[in-house]
Formats: sequence, structure tokens, C-alpha cells
Amino acid sequence: MKLCVLAFVATVVFCACPTSWSHYGDKCFFLSRDNETFADSLKLCEVIGRQYGRSASLATVDDAKTQQFLANLMIKINSIGMYIGLNDLVTEGEFHWIANGKQATYFNWGPTQPNNRGGNENCVAMRVDPVIGFNYSWTDGPCTVPTTYICEMVAADIGNLLG
Repeated sequence: MKLCVLAFVATVVFCACPTSWSHYGDKCFFLSRDNETFADSLKLCEVIGRQYGRSASLATVDDAKTQQFLANLMIKINSIGMYIGLNDLVTEGEFHWIANGKQATYFNWGPTQPNNRGGNENCVAMRVDPVIGFNYSWTDGPCTVPTTYICEMVAADIGNLLG
């Protein structure tokens, strides 16, 4: 009689987010309570990230699940609008993510958006206004309007359970 032993090694990696940040997938998200322009929001995300030894930017919302996660966070704090890291500052109508420069392929535009009203709407925010049909959907707006914002950074690898 032979005795066979089947062995495998599993690695479970734990990731962590700082206090007041929310973990989703391999990312951490922070919803500000301060109103800033798009440019200042980006700078502040970068500064906050450096405090934790990581790179941070305005949030990239590249799928419906991330969109819903962030909408749920906004609901918890009763937010009606927050900048995300999407803009068409370089070429009108071509929206790119500020964190990685990639052209967006997922969109969650609200009614009649994007509309570049007045020829000066290049930065994107998630917005809620049920009266006009915005249910945490996206709107393009002027980048100079102070708005709250969502920062994103990669969750920290804090070790392995096995291995």
C-alpha cells in the first residue's frame, strides 16, 4: 500500500487602507469633505498619498462595480457631487483618466451629458440630483468650480498568511 501526500502552498495577501479610507478590490478610496477645484483636488490626493508612502490620484471609475461602490460611499456621507479623475482637457470629447492617462472605455453619464455647456466643461464629477435624472451619474463641468472629490491609491500589502 502506498501513501500519497498531496501538498500545495497557498499565499493569501492582506491589503490595508489607512483609517478613513475605504477598501475595494486592490484600491483604497477617500472621499473628501472639502471643496476644491479639479487641479487642487488632484494635488491634495497626491499629497495625501505621499503621507502614506504611496502614489494617489483622483479616482478612476472604470467599471460598473467600482461606480456602485463609490456611489454607496457617497450615499453614506450624503454627498451630492464629487470630482473623479476623468477629463477631456487635452482634446474635447476624448475623456482620459488622470491617474494613468488611459482613454475611458466605461462611462456613466447623466442625462444630456457630456454637453460641454458654454465650451468650458472639461472635468467630470459624480452627481446626484433625482429631479433632473442624476443618480450618482456623471456630468462634465468647469474644472474651476470647487467641489468635493474622491482620491484613490493602491492598498498596501501588509503580509502573507501562508508562505
